Amino acid sequence: MDFVPARDTSVTSGLDQSQGQAKRVSNERQMIAKLDPAELQDRYLRLYDDNLILKQHARKQEDKIKRLATKLTKVVEDKKKSEATPLGVKVAGRGTETENLLDEYRNKISELRDQNKLLKQRVVLSQQQLQAAQQMKKSQTLYDNVSSRIDTGQSKRIPSPLLHNIRVIGPRDSARNTGTTPRPNTGLLEDARVANKQLEESLQRAHQQLSTYEQQMESLRQQLQQRDGEHEQNLLRLRSQATGGDSRTNLQENIDMIRLQRDLRDKSDELRRLQTQSTNFESQNRSLQVTNAELLKEIDRLDRQIKDEQQRTVQLRTELRNGSRSNSVVYELQAQIEDFRRECELLKEANAKLVSSAFSGDRDREFREKERALKLQIAQLEAAMRADLGERGTLLDRLTLEKDSNKKTDDEHRAMHLKYLEMKEKYDDLAEKMKFFERESDINMKEIEEALIILRQRKQRQEPNFDFLQKVDDEKGQNLNRRLLELESQLAETANELEKTRNLLFMQYKINRDYKLEVDCVQRKLDENQSEFQSRILESGQLLDIRAERIQKLEKALKDVAYGTRQYRVQEQPAVDGNLTNDLIADAIELERGQNLIEVHISRASFNERALEYFGKNTDPSTFCSLEFFEHELQMTPIVKGRTPEYNFTAQYIVNVDDFLLYYLQKEYTVIELHQTVGQSFQTIARCKLSLKQLIEGNQGRLHGTAKLIASHQDTIDIGTFGVVEYWVRLRVPMEQAFRLLKEKMKAQGYLVTTSRQATKTADDIDQQREMDPNMNELTIAILSCSNVKASSPDHQPDLYCIYKFYDFADHDTITIPSSNNPNIDDRAQYPVPMDADLDRYLKQAQLTIFVFDDRDQKDDRYVARADIPLLPLSHDNQIRGTFEMHNDRGENNGTMDVTLKWTYSYTPPSSATRTPAQRLKSGSSVPREPLALLPDESISGHKTLAEKQKEMNIKLKSRDVLGPGGEPRTKPDVPRNSSGSRSPTFAEQPRNGRQRTSSNASSHSKQVSFDNRIDRAQPRPQTEDHLTPSETSRTVSPGK
Repeated sequence: MDFVPARDTSVTSGLDQSQGQAKRVSNERQMIAKLDPAELQDRYLRLYDDNLILKQHARKQEDKIKRLATKLTKVVEDKKKSEATPLGVKVAGRGTETENLLDEYRNKISELRDQNKLLKQRVVLSQQQLQAAQQMKKSQTLYDNVSSRIDTGQSKRIPSPLLHNIRVIGPRDSARNTGTTPRPNTGLLEDARVANKQLEESLQRAHQQLSTYEQQMESLRQQLQQRDGEHEQNLLRLRSQATGGDSRTNLQENIDMIRLQRDLRDKSDELRRLQTQSTNFESQNRSLQVTNAELLKEIDRLDRQIKDEQQRTVQLRTELRNGSRSNSVVYELQAQIEDFRRECELLKEANAKLVSSAFSGDRDREFREKERALKLQIAQLEAAMRADLGERGTLLDRLTLEKDSNKKTDDEHRAMHLKYLEMKEKYDDLAEKMKFFERESDINMKEIEEALIILRQRKQRQEPNFDFLQKVDDEKGQNLNRRLLELESQLAETANELEKTRNLLFMQYKINRDYKLEVDCVQRKLDENQSEFQSRILESGQLLDIRAERIQKLEKALKDVAYGTRQYRVQEQPAVDGNLTNDLIADAIELERGQNLIEVHISRASFNERALEYFGKNTDPSTFCSLEFFEHELQMTPIVKGRTPEYNFTAQYIVNVDDFLLYYLQKEYTVIELHQTVGQSFQTIARCKLSLKQLIEGNQGRLHGTAKLIASHQDTIDIGTFGVVEYWVRLRVPMEQAFRLLKEKMKAQGYLVTTSRQATKTADDIDQQREMDPNMNELTIAILSCSNVKASSPDHQPDLYCIYKFYDFADHDTITIPSSNNPNIDDRAQYPVPMDADLDRYLKQAQLTIFVFDDRDQKDDRYVARADIPLLPLSHDNQIRGTFEMHNDRGENNGTMDVTLKWTYSYTPPSSATRTPAQRLKSGSSVPREPLALLPDESISGHKTLAEKQKEMNIKLKSRDVLGPGGEPRTKPDVPRNSSGSRSPTFAEQPRNGRQRTSSNASSHSKQVSFDNRIDRAQPRPQTEDHLTPSETSRTVSPGK
């Protein structure tokens, strides 16, 4: 019965599937263990033979498919050629037929050759078997079939030579322990003769088949020669037919010539028609050019008139401003104060909303915690897997030891068994000799003993002096009895030893069985742990992929916020006034983030009596208005005729909400000018100014009203007020929302500017330096983020930035993240350093101190938090990556900082740092060494341990370290410059408002910390009362109080 595993199609979860698979594997193993090994081997061999047969069949089928494909391609090509040349159809068809026949004959010849080779191999094999049978026949003797009485452990030889290739399944020594000895096989010669006859008959049949195959090959060759002759005759006949068909080709060429001449006449007619059309178009083009030149001259004249009128308007505007400036100074100052108050309120509201909608780092912290938990789980699983592997190794070692001991006991048992058989054979020989003597002489041992006794008595009587002969006979009998007793005792001892070895082997079998069960359990447990570990790795990988997708989505959203790459559609607002309708804009307008749409609508104008007198009582003047707004071009209304013209004109301006626009809306005015057309010219007769402050102050973002038209022409100055114009202005996006979008954009740009910062030196320069000097290496210091950082005063969120100093490089500061307790700084800096003894000493004895400052703090000598990072792992070519606690100037915990420090290349310490003291003395005896600079608070007499030095190496800042000499704040270090002296593009430059710090090039009154903690250049410094005790684990700054 074959056990074929069936597929489980039930839909279960991943855990159920893994458990079901483990159960199926265990069941299959049990079923396989129940089967006989011989049956398993037989099945395997059958499947292997079937697989070989299927492979051969598949190869034959592939060859057939290839041949059919080539035939198909040839048929297709011949068909195409026959369609292209209709005269040669018969030739191509016959050619393909002959080629197909040739291919078939070639295939048959190759098959016959293969069969011939197989038959030759069979003949050679049969000859070898015949020779072997004859040799065995000659070498056989009458005693070959007589088996030994003692089982020597050697396998018996199979008598028939035809069975030497038979695969025997099962124990070969099954007939060893049979007690009966086989009789001599008298029919062996007859079997050999029969086998020899069968081989000779098979050889004759093979010769007959070979001769028939050769005859078939000769007939096929003759047929092939006949086909070749027929093929040559067909080719000659076809060539003769092709030479006789020249008249047909000449006729076809004449027909083609007539057709081409007809096409040529059609094309020439079409060319003439196109030429006439081109001449007409050229004449029209000349007339259009003349009219265009006239229009250009008229436009130039109108432009000159417009410029003259603009110059006049500018002069009049300056005169009006100079005249009214003295009267409106107080009013403007009061208006400015009110504007500032309102602006402050608006900024407070926008700041509150911005704080409420700021990007929080809670989700990032959750992801970090999950990632740490997953890493811990992975480490635990790896440790458990290592422990299991160690236990498995010990068990395997014990198993090998037990196997070795078992082999030794088997060898001893086999040797004892051989000794036992030898002793038994000797005993049997002696017993047979005794039986032989008894059987041949028909005398019992008792009679012999009695006869010997009688003879001894007679001898004693006759020769009383020969007593020693009797003693000799007695001693011989005693020796024989003693030897017999010794043999019996040895036999008993060997039986006891064999019983003991049997018991030991049985116990070893039990122990090995228990070990096997234990190893199977451990293997199953290991497989389960590996599957669970793989599933957890897959799950953590999926979670990391999900996190990466979320991060990418957030980065895209942040870029959309920062750079306005995504457009959005402005929602139409319902009309409140009857005059303000949304029907004026037919199409919806799409705005980018940070943009707004300002609409200025001029509805109508009404003139007073003096203006109508100026126009004329019985005339309807033709007027139009011009609108000037911000930096945009001048907009014109259509020309309307009448005493109360209705323009109904709306001008739309897409503007960027920035400081310039806000300043324009608060301080500047929008000018509307009234023009009258006189023939082909016009003149400006009045103007008015519109103040747009209420757009910022109002909540609705719209303004509706009327403005007085003031006469501006020389002829109309006496009139004064010319009339009024009705207008309305509105913002499509409310100003509050525009402020919010502007703040979001600025904050997003502040976050994104950190990612675009590059190193002060490119990778190519560092690689070139490393090629020139192999001791060069590059250290990357990355400040990723800070968490739970509190400001010094609880009434505001801090604007945080970091400053630190590494080795002998200049101070490095990060950008400022505004209004955030959890800033995502993401600052990276690369430092190329030579791997010498000074750097190795600095890494082993110093630590990196990172200060965090608040840009809003008024006290420049106080930092918010600081983090101390030991650099010892870097000297062992290990990266530093983790979360470090931060402390404020009072020593209290104030948040954490995520930092990464890693080498670009492998760090190799200098040779002097890795040598022993004796080697240093040998190598340093010839070269004088510079004296080692002492650390602070270190003397020659008092030697301290490395731990005490590391504890005392924490930076102790005082007021003179935070402030410059004289109590003045130090200026912030300059922006790093490249080799050419120009500014390095690694720091983003953005405009500042007030004390807000948005990039690394902040104001000159920023905080500066002095990092004069280089180990090899430090000078002895006296102990002051500002220094803290060495027992403190965290150092604080003591600013000048």
